[in-house]
Amino acid sequence: MFGLLQLIWILLRHRIDRMMPPEHVPAWFRWLGWPLKLIPAPSSNPGADLASALVKLGPAFIKVGQLLSTRRDLLPHDVIEALSTLQDQVPPFDHALAMRHIEQALSEPLDQIFEHIEQAPLASASIAQVYGARLRTGEAVVLKILRPGIRAAVERDLARLETLSRWLTEHWDGAHRLRLDRVLKDYREVILGELSLTREASNAQRLRDLWLPRGKLYVPKIYAEYSSENLLVMERVYGTVVTDLSTLEAQQVDLARLSQLGVEIFFTQVFEDNFFHADMHPGNILVDHSDPTQPTYIALDCAIIGQLSREDRNYLASNLIAFFSEDYGAVATLHIESGWVPPETSHAEMEAVIRETCAPLFGKPMAEIEFGKLLVSLFQAAQRFDMSIQPQLVLLQKTLLNIEGIGRQLYGQLDLWETAAPFLDQWMARRRDPWQHLERLKTLLPIALAEGPELPEHLVKAPRRIEQILKNNRQLEQRVLALSLQLKQQDHSRRRSELSWLLLLIAVICFLPILINQPLTLEWPRTALGCLTFIGGLAIRGTFLR
Repeated sequence: MFGLLQLIWILLRHRIDRMMPPEHVPAWFRWLGWPLKLIPAPSSNPGADLASALVKLGPAFIKVGQLLSTRRDLLPHDVIEALSTLQDQVPPFDHALAMRHIEQALSEPLDQIFEHIEQAPLASASIAQVYGARLRTGEAVVLKILRPGIRAAVERDLARLETLSRWLTEHWDGAHRLRLDRVLKDYREVILGELSLTREASNAQRLRDLWLPRGKLYVPKIYAEYSSENLLVMERVYGTVVTDLSTLEAQQVDLARLSQLGVEIFFTQVFEDNFFHADMHPGNILVDHSDPTQPTYIALDCAIIGQLSREDRNYLASNLIAFFSEDYGAVATLHIESGWVPPETSHAEMEAVIRETCAPLFGKPMAEIEFGKLLVSLFQAAQRFDMSIQPQLVLLQKTLLNIEGIGRQLYGQLDLWETAAPFLDQWMARRRDPWQHLERLKTLLPIALAEGPELPEHLVKAPRRIEQILKNNRQLEQRVLALSLQLKQQDHSRRRSELSWLLLLIAVICFLPILINQPLTLEWPRTALGCLTFIGGLAIRGTFLR
């Protein structure tokens, strides 16, 4: 609870409400939100205040800012510029402390391995800090060292997010569609995996092996003999940050070619390799324009890698092909068959909504497609059909947002549909190739031979087992109904207890600056009054108007 209060305090103190587009703010929030105007903003720059708030909240929240920094169609330019600093300009930690941690990770003096290590970090990100160096053997390298205490900080952030998730689940009827528990469980695994530089080294080596022969994406060489769980030593590479348009244009780089190549690399990683770089914010992507007419990419920071099951890739490809073909009936069918929407969903109604939302987009260049409004429209459609978030696709969705955001900056005239559709058609054609199925059957043959003697028995008993499963499902439905009635009875008593929590919340907020070691200033009475009135209004609304 205390962590949640800290989160609320930081967001309100930085006046994050200024970031909400008026046209998307519910009327009840505008009415309850007027007391927030009593709280003095830290500065006149909402973007800088948002970036500052995310830094104070911790590394898990900085990741959110990195994602938002690619969405130039959703946020104003000055906000994007402020959030872009979160990609590699997070305040650095002490240089001497970094050197001690590097030496501890190597278990030997630094001067026995390196000719020199640069004093200033090349980059300072939410998870780690990066230094330039040169080995005694002459190779230029970079050293990536984890921030001290980063695991505890991430665990604290995750606890805050999980507390917020539970609160939303209890107080928002539509929260079940988001499957926040599954999403956060997957996010926990991803971000904790990012703390293992051994895993990052393994990911980078595999990505390098896949793409080095293709010559379209370069991944730096890993020096495994010097790397460990807390330290990663890799080849130093040089290129231009993908969003540095002034340099790319000055070098006469073919931006259309570069944009199309980015789409090709993404779809190859997802569908051919099933091993995609899932942290593609601009700070992790460089451009090699030694040949401006044939530019290529350089990928950094391979800590987060995404993979999908065979079924998810098939459904995803089929959905995209149906979209590209403007076959909205097929899109509705696939969503129902895959279980992404309830089975009782009206096929005709869903097809009509999808057509209404997406049909105007086809044939338009990216610069003319308002993806922000499209996402809002699709979210509204999701509410209408009770569509649930697919946790296994969250990383893919995040990566798509990054790729699309970068593509819009590079070359706004890129037609995403025209570039991606032929690739997917070819991929699906290969999947339907009988010889491909024959290869799969060969791998299943040993299993079929081993199970052969039991197959007749399984076939005979299958109807009885299916009937037993159906019976168990009916019993489970009865138990769920009984539980639902019990929860409704408990809801009444919970609402009464929420008033007590409200009083406690007000008391805690009154003393919050003392609890979180914040100095009391002359602005504190206004800030406290604004926070108390706003949070009190939210709590009362949640208690009485649900």
